[in-house]
Amino acid sequence: MKLIVRSAYLEEMASLALTPDIKVITGVRRSGKSKLMEAFSERLKQADPGANIIHINFNLTEFEGLLEYHALEQYIEARYQPGKNNYVLIDEVQMCPSFEKAINSLHAKEKYDIWVTGSNAFLQSSDLATLFVGRTYEVHVFPFSFSEYLAYYPAENLYGSLSSYIREGGMAGSYLYRNEAQKYRYINTEVLNALIVRDIMTKYHLRNEPLLHELIDFLMDNIGNVTSVRTIADTLASGKKKADHKTIGKYIDALCKAFAFYRIRRYDIRGKR
Repeated sequence: MKLIVRSAYLEEMASLALTPDIKVITGVRRSGKSKLMEAFSERLKQADPGANIIHINFNLTEFEGLLEYHALEQYIEARYQPGKNNYVLIDEVQMCPSFEKAINSLHAKEKYDIWVTGSNAFLQSSDLATLFVGRTYEVHVFPFSFSEYLAYYPAENLYGSLSSYIREGGMAGSYLYRNEAQKYRYINTEVLNALIVRDIMTKYHLRNEPLLHELIDFLMDNIGNVTSVRTIADTLASGKKKADHKTIGKYIDALCKAFAFYRIRRYDIRGKR
């Protein structure tokens, strides 16, 4: 896969290096959080050659022995080097049960610059204050922008490229596939279904998966339109699908927390409106 350097994110992360916060990289599933962490590790090696970088990726079997929070903390403490900048980078941190206890303990020692990534079901904006008793700073990662898409697929015709981007989207993992049908299958299986079944349904104990799919279809069809929970409930009711506005609100809230959708509040220049 062609490597696209996400310069804006790396610049932001570089500016946060050695600040006292726990830096948390969040974003929708498959938006490139782990790849960004790898790129940041390489950036640190160049910018701070004497740094001590402790990089743990729980996707790799070599770190299976650290899937217990005491073992994780002991591993990091054993690799601390006095007199150097010590960076701790942990990928898929949620795979270690009670990981927050180890992270909070390390943060309290004030010896490490701590960075973590994890599943969007476990490291959501609303959960960070509860998980980490210390200060956190969230680096929120989005899928590829159009300019990043053009870096991957240089434009011969800008409008044609924009049309392709609108159809194919910004999920870089789909770019490995050669035709649109394969790309759509990847997005449907690896992103959408995983987001719904593994993440949202599991974390929030939602029972009505068909309703969640109906909501996704409705919200996708109404991107950019003013939408109310009650309007959605009425629309579904007209199609003989029963769901009260409280249930609809709960399901939409879950979709937003998992970064599948974003709420944009309407702004009126006149006050009190």
